[in-house]
Amino acid sequence: MNNVISWLLEGENPEVKYRTMIELLDIPKDDPEVKKAYDDLLKSDIVGLIMDKFKLNNKWEDVTALCALAEFGLTRVDVPIDDYIERVIKNMDYSMKCAKILLLRNLVSLGYYKHTWVKEEIALAFSNIREDGTFRCLDKTKKSNDSKLPDMGCYRQTTTYLLLAAELKKIDVILPQFKLLINFYINHYVAFHSDNQGKAIIKEMVGTYYPFDHVKLGLQMTIYGLSVLGGANHSNCNKALALLESKKDCEGKYILDKSFPYFEVGNIGEPNKWITLYALLSEKYRIV
Repeated sequence: MNNVISWLLEGENPEVKYRTMIELLDIPKDDPEVKKAYDDLLKSDIVGLIMDKFKLNNKWEDVTALCALAEFGLTRVDVPIDDYIERVIKNMDYSMKCAKILLLRNLVSLGYYKHTWVKEEIALAFSNIREDGTFRCLDKTKKSNDSKLPDMGCYRQTTTYLLLAAELKKIDVILPQFKLLINFYINHYVAFHSDNQGKAIIKEMVGTYYPFDHVKLGLQMTIYGLSVLGGANHSNCNKALALLESKKDCEGKYILDKSFPYFEVGNIGEPNKWITLYALLSEKYRIV
């Protein structure tokens, strides 16, 4: 384990190093080593490339840039993004309907929970939860979707709610709907049909996909969200946990299955720092 953490703390990936320090290891941000990692991150090429995305004035580039900054562990205090937040809110339209919940997750992570629009949209979003803990497919023209859940329940969309709920819990905001959401994943063995444990709800979502978007999320993200919310210790989660563990190599590093990167994350089929970090974070939250 020490060798794996040392690997995550290598300087060549300052974004992983900083996130590992502040969330996995809980090192205070005023620690000299964390301050150095923070400074290195802000001066890094990867942050520069992400900030350049905002110059394109494209709503989808804005969305992916905000997601990347949130993944790096940065907030509105660290990077000048307030104007871009207002822009992306202004540009929200029906074409972005499926992306809104994951955007809200990232805005919470970036420190915008008290923003009026964010707070109101979160309350409205969770008011749409159904008795089975799912959220309906937002495309009203569809007669079926790839989740094959009752009454057009959308596993992809529901998982973005799971990640939003996890970020809210991390800032001590707990909504009554979280219980239904957790129960859905427990009843479905995290990612499988309740009446057939051998059949994944979405095949690609039981692999280690990264970085994620509102349509494609890896198993490590689902387990992470459920772990933060306190639901991943249930015995029904054992199959999914074992599946994630099967992605680990002999050195304890987790392999990246698939990727469509909007920031550099490593090569498919090789040990991946982000997948490994999320697996270790999930373990940490389950123990807590």
